[in-house]
Amino acid sequence: MTENKRNIKIKTIGGRDYAYDMISYWDKNKKAYRKKSIYLGVVTNRETREYIPKKQANPDSEPVAKDSATIQNFGDSYSISKVAESSVFADVLKNILSNDYDTLMSLICHKLIKGTAMQYVESWALGNAVSTLYPAAQLSSQRISDFLKKLGKEDVWRKFFKDYIELVTGEKVGIIIDSTGLPNEINIPLSAWGNHGGESERETRFLMVVDRISGNPLYFRYAAGNIVDVTTLSNTLAELQQMGVSTSFALVDAGYFSEDNIKELYGKNIAFLTRLPAGRKLYKSLIQSHQDVENTENIVLYGKRALYVKCVSVDLFGNEGFAYVVCDIKRKGNEDNNFLLAAKEDKLSNDEITESLASKGKFIIVSSEKIPTNEVIPLYYTRQSAENLFGVSKSFLDFLPLRTHNIDTLRGYLMLTFISLLVYIAMKKMLKNEFTVEGALIEMGNLMCKSFDNGTIVSEPTKKMKSIASLLGYMVPMRLGV
Repeated sequence: MTENKRNIKIKTIGGRDYAYDMISYWDKNKKAYRKKSIYLGVVTNRETREYIPKKQANPDSEPVAKDSATIQNFGDSYSISKVAESSVFADVLKNILSNDYDTLMSLICHKLIKGTAMQYVESWALGNAVSTLYPAAQLSSQRISDFLKKLGKEDVWRKFFKDYIELVTGEKVGIIIDSTGLPNEINIPLSAWGNHGGESERETRFLMVVDRISGNPLYFRYAAGNIVDVTTLSNTLAELQQMGVSTSFALVDAGYFSEDNIKELYGKNIAFLTRLPAGRKLYKSLIQSHQDVENTENIVLYGKRALYVKCVSVDLFGNEGFAYVVCDIKRKGNEDNNFLLAAKEDKLSNDEITESLASKGKFIIVSSEKIPTNEVIPLYYTRQSAENLFGVSKSFLDFLPLRTHNIDTLRGYLMLTFISLLVYIAMKKMLKNEFTVEGALIEMGNLMCKSFDNGTIVSEPTKKMKSIASLLGYMVPMRLGV
């Protein structure tokens, strides 16, 4: 840290203090003395005016004094900054890499607002108030790469997840575990040919753990594309335990159903719910044995859907379990119709048709505990929260295609996307379905500001902008740093 005796002015921007050296100079055009500010660094002690000096490795990426007014987009990045500052994990974000907080927040803003390749961040920041809110950000391509490497370090991950999980969970947690493929052409061991969903492609597997009650992401892991899901459950549970998560209930996809996994869940007293893969002998046996599922006493309503659900006791690798034979009436009608049209063209026998029709529109859920039939379907479909998060990450947050080319930056990029997802979810909940996150950011992006040497003047907000700001818990300021 440095104590400087120059004419230091402290500006508070986005809740953080920054030091500037105020220099007087003669403007020969205007024939008058003027002042300009030179950015020095992040203030660590306001009273003594100590600060952490800016890095000199790449002067072109450092913030510069504005000698004339600059018009910038303001409302979008400012909204994100206010959501992050008011979130339960605000301090975790500030502490993850405290000296690089401005870079972190600038990249989060870029992901949520633009979602384009990070090679354009520096250019984008020139036209956005993010450069005023986070003036210490290092946004050249090389500095971003260096930042991602730091963000991807194992010690940084462990500290972040331990601090974050401690804030958002209780002693016992019900979790959803799901995975998705991240296609890429990166030449690293984590990129490998995998076959998931019947399609083969070069990918990295991304596993996410979601809190079943809140729907918030808790943790994530990654694996090579040729690692099958069924082998990853044990390590995921073990890592969660190390991060302070005591799992009481696990909702997992059919890809995790195996004898070893089921026995481990029973052995650790973790209740579970999962779909039974159609290729299992138990599946075929239950379908054949319970054709009577389509009985009025088994009708269950789920939203605007009607289903038949029948609960039966089963043996799950030597443990008492329960199977729920489910028939989705609407799905069965569609599948029956499509199959019968094709069956006649293929000239299938009546016996073949009858056998195939027995499984149409049906699936089976298995659980370690007996659950009322009217509760098992809503519980099973909570796993869609993980699928929705994958959708947001891949589309809105520009998760794909992966463009990093070494493991360190890949880990940092995955962490950056995960943190951006946390901010996205926080904003989504605050908007209360009155606006989408995308719509709110587009609307607020039309709120402009003019940045001067000694502060920023914000344009007048529209009624809709005021409504969005109110939902996000702040009032649009008229001035910043003036």
